[in-house]
Amino acid sequence: MTLILTVLGIVAGISLYVGFLHLLIASVRLKSALNFCFGLSCLAIAGSILALIAEYKAMNVDDYINARKLLTSAGYTYGISTAWFVSLYTNFRPVRLILVINTLYFICLLINQISPTGILYSHISNLSSISLPWGESIPHPQGTLNPLFSLQLLAFLGNTVFVFFACYFQYRRGEKQAALTLGLSLAILIATVQHDRLVDLGKIQFIYLAEFGFMSFVIIMSLRLSKDLIQAVKLHKQLLESERLRKIAVEVERNRLARDLHDSVSQTLFTVATIAEALPRVWKRNPDIAQQRLEELAQLTQGALAEMRNLLIELRPDGLAEKPLGELIQQLTKAISGRASLQVTTTVKGDFSLSSEVKLVFYRITQEALNNIIKHAQATQVSVSLEYGSQKVVLRMSDNGCGFDPKEIPSGHLGIAIMKERAESIGANFHLSSYLGRGTDISLSWSTSILRIENS
Repeated sequence: MTLILTVLGIVAGISLYVGFLHLLIASVRLKSALNFCFGLSCLAIAGSILALIAEYKAMNVDDYINARKLLTSAGYTYGISTAWFVSLYTNFRPVRLILVINTLYFICLLINQISPTGILYSHISNLSSISLPWGESIPHPQGTLNPLFSLQLLAFLGNTVFVFFACYFQYRRGEKQAALTLGLSLAILIATVQHDRLVDLGKIQFIYLAEFGFMSFVIIMSLRLSKDLIQAVKLHKQLLESERLRKIAVEVERNRLARDLHDSVSQTLFTVATIAEALPRVWKRNPDIAQQRLEELAQLTQGALAEMRNLLIELRPDGLAEKPLGELIQQLTKAISGRASLQVTTTVKGDFSLSSEVKLVFYRITQEALNNIIKHAQATQVSVSLEYGSQKVVLRMSDNGCGFDPKEIPSGHLGIAIMKERAESIGANFHLSSYLGRGTDISLSWSTSILRIENS
């Protein structure tokens, strides 16, 4: 029996390797329960194959009975672990049904261990030989079948119905390829198991084929699980990278808000505190100048309040969506006028509801333009107007600053490019004109027909 034992030894070795590999994967918590059950199934398969090798090498009835009992027990262990594996793999978990099937297998396992000849036979008189087509022979028992063997058939039938219904459930859920792969491997296995039952009943005189059916299950499902595992590892890496980028974005946003607080509110409050501290002394010497300082103090306080409101809106995702665009722009200009020595004129004409996306673009472009005016324009007057028409919304901003040549923007200054990209993202028209010594004009217009087209 050199050929049969060699082939079975190879199959057992592959099953052992795959089993330990998936137990190792389970130990590092990558789909641990699924890989643990599959690894346990593979080890049970390896155990049954080694028991079958011992059965084929048996020279007397006692050796055959011991090997047969070990083979049957390994098969029951495989049935129990496979039921849980299929449940986890298909995400179909009728726990009570699985426990009933497992209970049947446990009862069969106990009977198999307690009975002197195992669960299949109630008595074995002697061993005969079966000649195979290629010249080898294998032992075959002569004896009486055990009526309790029907419990094994019942457990096998229940497990078969369960696993195929689980495949059907998975297929109906949309995981067609996974369901077909599992169904194919189980169909091959069950067909070979049925062949072995016919061998046990003496209907067919041939070698057992279930171990080769087990092998098909090991190879097919191992390849499938390896593919799923690779995808899971890639997804895990993507999630880690996304989390890393999210943390970076949060840190950048925190730094920006801290910088804005320092550049605007903190400095403004410092100025307010300085004026308030000096105001009593100035009032005693010159009430007119003190009155001017009071007006300046009120303006700075209103600007700081408006700046704080803007920062609070930045911190609340729904803040921009809740307020009208006109009110948001007025808060921006009020904050700018309080922060810098600027005379800001703000005009809002008309009003209608805009989507959060459009509103955010108008808000960010206004914010960027006003910040650029403070940092670079050296302006004393700024005009901001928002006009709602029947066909479009137009935002215009102009200042009397030093201006610049748009063709000679230094590298690293991305503000204008970002404003253009924001406008293009909603299909708006962005135009900027500036000349040295003549200030800068910006216009942003968005057609309401875009909204009607999107809604149609």
